[in-house]
Amino acid sequence: MAEPEVPGFARERHVLFLEAMASELPADYASQEVNHLTLAYFAVAGLSLLRELDLVNKDQIAKWILSFQVHPNTDNELDNGQFYGFCGSRTTQFPSTNMTDPCHNGSHLASTYSALAILKIVGYDLANIDSKVLLSSMRNLQQPDGSFMPTHIGAETDLRFVYCAAAICSMLKDWTGMDKEKAKQYILSCQSYDGGFGLVPGSESHVSQVEGHSVLLQLCA
Repeated sequence: MAEPEVPGFARERHVLFLEAMASELPADYASQEVNHLTLAYFAVAGLSLLRELDLVNKDQIAKWILSFQVHPNTDNELDNGQFYGFCGSRTTQFPSTNMTDPCHNGSHLASTYSALAILKIVGYDLANIDSKVLLSSMRNLQQPDGSFMPTHIGAETDLRFVYCAAAICSMLKDWTGMDKEKAKQYILSCQSYDGGFGLVPGSESHVSQVEGHSVLLQLCA
């Protein structure tokens, strides 16, 4: 009996899908609008991997990404404990009745990572980013145990956001946005008996948390 034929990689279909995703959020993804920048990162990074980034307008994408950055209105706001990064979507840029933050600042660590990664992919010079404000406010998210919250209004803390913070510092070539020693100790506390890393201390090791090892290498460099 002949073995079944293994289908080849449908490259053209992938390109068409990613091109569409990079241009407009499909209706089926409307419920994920709050993660718009993250979805855009997947689309742009996918096109880059397939060497088809010329299908999109890179300058237009950069301009769109920059529109999500949050800036303090005055220098006095730098000490108010808020994080001045990037919002994840248009929705998170507007006031919400469920939001306790009076300034309506919806900056998110994962969205900021996605935004900077997209800008880097499309060739935008990250030296033009006001990194001092971004990084100094990002330190507000780091907890006493070295972990990071994704927003200044409070949320879960785990290894994912330590990775985002480290990647942001690496892309901006400035590690003042975190206490490296505290972050290093937190990552080590997430290591399990089998040598792998869990999401939080005491949790089972997981292949998706290999990022903990990669961040640890960056912090030790």
